[in-house]
Amino acid sequence: MHIEKNVCDSVVGTLMNLDKKTKDHVKARLDLQEMGIRSELHPKVQNNNKLYLPPACFSMDKKVKDIFCRVLKKVKVPDGYAANISRCVDLKPPKLSGLKSHDSHILMQQLLPIALRNVLPKHVRYPVMKLCRYYKQLCSKVLNPNDLVRMENEIGKILCDLERIFPPSFFDVMVHLSVHLASEAKLGGTVHYRWMYPIERYLATLKSYVRNRSKPEGSIAEGYLAEECLSFCSLYLSSDVETIHNKTSRNYDDGGYDDILPIFSMSGRPIGATMVEILDLDILAKAHSYVLFNCSEIDEFRTEHLKIVRHENRKLREREIQRLHCETFESWFQDNVAKLHTRGDPRITEDLRNLASGPAEFVKKYKGFIINGFRFHTKSLEENRKTQNSGVMLDAMTNSFSSARDNNPIVGDVTYFGVLNDIIELEYAVDRKVVLFHCDWISNGSRKKQDENGFTLLNFEGLKPHNDPFILACQAQQVFYVVDHFDKGWKVVIKTMPRDYYDMNEQTCLDDVETQLQSDTSVGPQLDENMNIELVRVGLKGSVVDNNTLVFDGDEDM
Repeated sequence: MHIEKNVCDSVVGTLMNLDKKTKDHVKARLDLQEMGIRSELHPKVQNNNKLYLPPACFSMDKKVKDIFCRVLKKVKVPDGYAANISRCVDLKPPKLSGLKSHDSHILMQQLLPIALRNVLPKHVRYPVMKLCRYYKQLCSKVLNPNDLVRMENEIGKILCDLERIFPPSFFDVMVHLSVHLASEAKLGGTVHYRWMYPIERYLATLKSYVRNRSKPEGSIAEGYLAEECLSFCSLYLSSDVETIHNKTSRNYDDGGYDDILPIFSMSGRPIGATMVEILDLDILAKAHSYVLFNCSEIDEFRTEHLKIVRHENRKLREREIQRLHCETFESWFQDNVAKLHTRGDPRITEDLRNLASGPAEFVKKYKGFIINGFRFHTKSLEENRKTQNSGVMLDAMTNSFSSARDNNPIVGDVTYFGVLNDIIELEYAVDRKVVLFHCDWISNGSRKKQDENGFTLLNFEGLKPHNDPFILACQAQQVFYVVDHFDKGWKVVIKTMPRDYYDMNEQTCLDDVETQLQSDTSVGPQLDENMNIELVRVGLKGSVVDNNTLVFDGDEDM
């Protein structure tokens, strides 16, 4: 983690030309002159005994620095994802300062590639992005040995690409240590077991024990002993008493029930105040329809109804048949369940009758909900907050028609990205409830695009309400969006994973599991090795330094 922080400080300090952190200073330019390389960047002596330093290809002017800092200043991340990085960003003058180790971790792996998307030339930003992806893949929860071999080969090429743009002074021992991290992971496993984060947190706990600053060791010893005694005594308390041993995590969601219909036993718990409202009948019908079409226990009823619709409407196209199936299934299912119940059909349970009868028109609404380890907030709740918990993602199987006359729809996975507007709880009976998320959705089309850097961008401005705005709360995954300051209205989407979550895939092939988990980190922008590198950035003004103020290492001791 400290290597990552030091590399991040070197990259950001050099790109932003931060005082005492940049590696591209006048002494570095004089080194180039002494080595006889990169003559375009050699300092030029002016008449007033001053040195003019031409702008390097990675240099930024004040306008570009302002854009770079504004991206980071406006970033809102999910609750518990990272600290408020905007506190480390100043706009006047544009600079970054006071970054902690975890701030550099998030900046290096997530935010820096986004902030550099449109502010640097390709031959500069591509190697930096590849370095960021290298660290991101290195910090994966699952490491594939084949990926580590590939990373061992790639990091050397990445540093070679960086050597073509950055001065030799940039490549200190910390940057060089990046070469050995993949080999270390091959020997020691995932990096989380060698991180200093838990140790530093525990050191902060020990420091909090100090009450007498003249005797810090004794204070820490007494505080540690008291903590151990309390921990030992808590083992004898009842399991109903919350202790350090049974305390649940902050985003713990209550488990469901096993003896009822699975659609009614979804886990999750609401947070915040509860509001009871009468839902509009059209919206209530859409919500109930979504519940019916996402309950696997009534698959046979949906299949039966679809056969009936096809039989009664043989002249209609498949698209119209699917539409009729969606519109008429609710009433048909209710009538059919009632008929089967009168006949004593054993398939018709009390929960199935409650589901067919539909929900009450009185619904509960919440501003927050915890599910799948994620903490979700509605868009209206987080307007004045520094966090963003309204981003939602859904992977769904969808029928896709190429045109209105298409009779052979293609069934495939479609990823939907949305913003959470409302959290609604439908009540079918006592203790028979279903929680739905009401969202604005984007799947494909003109509001979704992918740039040359591999980022997915979305545009939610002026978005019309979706015909099917609901999803089950248990289906939701969390994302967050970073505003693009070049394309107005567009946002870059970033996927997240909950803490203490491990995807226990049922596949037995380990290679398939690891490839699936790391596929998003192994693909990045590619740079042509034969591309001519322009060492001087055209259109920028260089800097001027006073030649008389230069102090060299040999002169400091005199």
